Amino acid sequence: MRQARIKLDGEGFYHVMSRIVRREFWIDEEEKKHLLEAIRRAAAFCGVEVYTYALMDNHFHLLVRVPTKRNVDDTELRRRMAALYGPERTDAQFAIWAIWASSGRADRAEAEKARLKARMFDLSQFCKTFKERYTQAYNRRHDNAGAGTIWGSRFQSVLLEGSDGALMSVAAYIHTNPVRAGIVAAAEKSPWTGFGAACRGDATARAGLVALATRLFGTTSWKHARKACLNAIEGRIGSQTATLHAKQTSAPPATPAPMKDLLQKRCPFFSRGGALGTSAFLEQLLPRLPPRLHQWRTPKPDGFLALGLNSSLGVRETA
Repeated sequence: MRQARIKLDGEGFYHVMSRIVRREFWIDEEEKKHLLEAIRRAAAFCGVEVYTYALMDNHFHLLVRVPTKRNVDDTELRRRMAALYGPERTDAQFAIWAIWASSGRADRAEAEKARLKARMFDLSQFCKTFKERYTQAYNRRHDNAGAGTIWGSRFQSVLLEGSDGALMSVAAYIHTNPVRAGIVAAAEKSPWTGFGAACRGDATARAGLVALATRLFGTTSWKHARKACLNAIEGRIGSQTATLHAKQTSAPPATPAPMKDLLQKRCPFFSRGGALGTSAFLEQLLPRLPPRLHQWRTPKPDGFLALGLNSSLGVRETA
C-alpha cells in the first residue's frame, strides 16, 4: 500500500518532489524555463508561496508554503486567473459570467467561480495544475499528440515544521542537488535552483528566499537571506551548528556529523516519510491526522539524524 500523504487544513510547509517517467532525462535547459514558468503561474493562481526550488534533468524539488484557506473576491479571482490563463482568456470568461448574471443564470456563474476557488490554497491542486499544464505543453512542443503524462507517478511531499532547523535544512538540501549530481562545484553556480538564480539576480527567486528568511529571522533583505542560505549549506542553522541526535531508543544515538558533509550524499528522510521536524512538532501533529494514519515509525539511526532535527515521522495506512 502506498504512503499516505500528510497535509494540513491550515498553513503548512512542504518539500515537494516528482520525477519524469522511467527517470528519463527530458528536462533540458529550454524545458526548465517552461517548467519554472508553469510552477510560478500555478503558484500565483493557487496562492502557494514557492520559497525555493531545484530543477534537474529528470525531476524537481520545491520548498513551498501553503497558506490557510480564505475568501477570494472577484477582483482577486480575476488577478489569479490572469496569472494562470492570461488576461485575454480571463476577461473573456468574466464577460461570459456577466452575461449569465444578467440573464438570470448568476448561480451558474457562481458555481464556476467556486470550482476555481476550490483549487486555491491546496498543495495537491497546486501540483496537479502545473504538472498537467506542463505535460500538455511539453507534448505539444514535442509533437506527442495523444501522449499521456510525462511524470512517473504522483508527486511526493513531506510536511515540514515551520522552524529554521527544518526549513533551512531542506532548503540547503534542495540547493545542493546540482552539487551532489556533479553539475556545478558550488550551490550558487546553478542557474536552476532558487538560490543560484537569486545569486544571478532573478527577482522572483530572490523574493522567495527573502520571504523565507523574513519568516524565520525577521530580515527583509536579499543580503541577509543569501547569508542564511550559505550558512545552512555550511552547516550553520540559525545561531547553532546544525547537528542532530536521534530520538532515544534501544539503539545507540547516531553520531552527529556536519551538515556540509551530509549534504554531499542523498538523505532519504528529506524526501520520504510523512513529516519532518522536532519530536514535539511530530507529537503535536498526530492528533490532527485521521485515525487511520496514527502509526509511528521511528527511522533507523543514520546520517540524516545529524541534520538539525530530532526525529522523523512516517505514517502508513492501518486499514
